[in-house]
Amino acid sequence: MSMETKIKLFFDPVGNTLTVWFGDPDQEHLCEETGNDVILMKDNKGQVIGFEKLNFVPLGTEMPLVSFETMATPVR
Repeated sequence: MSMETKIKLFFDPVGNTLTVWFGDPDQEHLCEETGNDVILMKDNKGQVIGFEKLNFVPLGTEMPLVSFETMATPVR
């Protein structure tokens, strides 16, 4: 079985925010501030579908390098 997830990254150099979506942004229902300048975006079921890092300032002048890791999760 193949699972495909699209990840969307948005970097705002003026607002100094990094927004990451791993779910459909149109399904955003609730935002929750967690502290440490991180906001979680959730759908109507309470599942996290993205997050925003506030006060994100990359080192240097280039776009930040982003890497991803995947983890296997048991099927329920």
